[in-house]
Amino acid sequence: MKQYQFKLSVDSNKKVLSIEDDDNETVGHVEKTVLKNCEEQNTYSYTATVGTIVTLGLKRRRFKDMNISKYITVINGTQYVFKEKPGRNLLKFKVVGQLDAHRMKVEENSDGDMEAYIDKKHIATVKEKGPGGQTIMTTDSELDGMPGEFGIIVLMYFMYKLYKRETWHIAKLLE
Repeated sequence: MKQYQFKLSVDSNKKVLSIEDDDNETVGHVEKTVLKNCEEQNTYSYTATVGTIVTLGLKRRRFKDMNISKYITVINGTQYVFKEKPGRNLLKFKVVGQLDAHRMKVEENSDGDMEAYIDKKHIATVKEKGPGGQTIMTTDSELDGMPGEFGIIVLMYFMYKLYKRETWHIAKLLE
């Protein structure tokens, strides 16, 4: 198992979120970006130090699909679609998608952390309040050869945080 930390830095008046490994080496960074048919305020890109670029955006919602969010992902020019599971998305965050030959699922666990699965195998957990109060991502070593999937997990955390903000208001109404 490997651990990564999310660290915010300001580089020439621009905020950048770096992803660092156990040795404090940067493995990539996250920035705001723009993607066609996606909400500008909810679109991010992850650029790995190995050169892989992953972009993830929340697809603009129309009235008919307000209850189910869709996410457009672009990995080095190839586009994929992830979407929430209808019905389950009202209780917990759960997003599924197909990446070439792999089926990927990202969901909230009972502790409120985000977990990722590839082909039904647990591959990563993201904890918001890890040791030292930082966001920590723990991954299986199998993810080392999958920079696109790694990037999706990093970026999906932002969508998970958005989901939590939106459902918090609904939960307050139901109390």
